[in-house]
Amino acid sequence: MKRAHALIGAALSAMLLVSACSARGEVATSDPHGTPASREAKAEQRSGNFEDFTHALPIAQYEYTAAQERLIAGAKDALTRDCMRRFDLDYRPADAATPESSASSDRRYGISDLQEAKRYGYHLAPSRQTIPVPSTDPSYPVLYGAISTFDGKDVPKGGCRAEAVRTWEKKRPTTKAADVAREIAVTGYHESLSDPSVLKVTKQWASCMSAAGFSFSSPLAAPQDFDLDTPAVSEKERKAAVADVSCKIRTKLLETWLNAESSIQRADIKANKGRLTQLSAEHAEVAEFARSTGSALPKTPASNGG
Repeated sequence: MKRAHALIGAALSAMLLVSACSARGEVATSDPHGTPASREAKAEQRSGNFEDFTHALPIAQYEYTAAQERLIAGAKDALTRDCMRRFDLDYRPADAATPESSASSDRRYGISDLQEAKRYGYHLAPSRQTIPVPSTDPSYPVLYGAISTFDGKDVPKGGCRAEAVRTWEKKRPTTKAADVAREIAVTGYHESLSDPSVLKVTKQWASCMSAAGFSFSSPLAAPQDFDLDTPAVSEKERKAAVADVSCKIRTKLLETWLNAESSIQRADIKANKGRLTQLSAEHAEVAEFARSTGSALPKTPASNGG
């Protein structure tokens, strides 16, 4: 099956905000009391002038804050360090986390980056993630589970890092209201597909694409004409992708779709304000638990990174 279907699935799921949070893919609040103007300014700043459409949407206000994410990461680091100590190994987190996602731009509404289209067509840009695992450092096999035993002791499945994540998921406070934010993110997208303004601009986009020599009914269907399982990018694919983005810019499809989905989300957020307020409180509890977990173990200097 062509990986185009996977890309469309990504637009319908992975890009639906549920992966925007660091603990369990849930959504938390950042500034529920900010003014609409200040929240929109923050959304635009975070989204890179709306290239990251998922995080420009109103429900993105209910993500974990950067401070909360740091606390959660710190808690997992503390649990990792605790595990490593069982093997008399030191552990020190890397200074900055390596992005785990692809280097590709947000494809909630299909491909949107012109330079990316010129270089990769509809293919995803190469991932930025690199995890160095020096074979001479005895801590890494234990950290990532490359071995089953070390110094006569059983290494947890997946290593100490995986054990830390499992322990965090088991012990952390639950967030019972997370589903309502996830539902808003998902249903708002699906409802936007039939919004009159989106249907109108999609027809304009299709006409623009036809004039460029490509027959596609929807931006989400365009990649299906190309085999994305192979690393090679054909010149036809590049031209189609460039025309795709160019027509989106010309017809203002991206802005129109974002506005339509945002309007739907704002109504859903208003209707579910009580549950979202509950979610804010729940995530504050998670963050506080992360703070206590991260500070429970003393920091130990070490020579190896993680």
